[in-house]
Amino acid sequence: LGQLYGDILYFATAARAGWAHSDPRPFYFWGYFVGLNGLWVVVPGALLLDSCCQLAAAQRAHDRPRHKAH
Repeated sequence: LGQLYGDILYFATAARAGWAHSDPRPFYFWGYFVGLNGLWVVVPGALLLDSCCQLAAAQRAHDRPRHKAH
């Protein structure tokens, strides 16, 4: 979550400044700034999604009614 927060701040402050501190060449902007930095949003986001799915599955398994042994 900390990585996602930092990346959101990084992109938001750059956008708020009007991309003034970014190289205006398209390859640099889309390849380096968006592409490589975007990986640091995608990978933790995918891991967070997987963790949520695993936690939900564990909770469903825990909430299932147990059969009484006779």
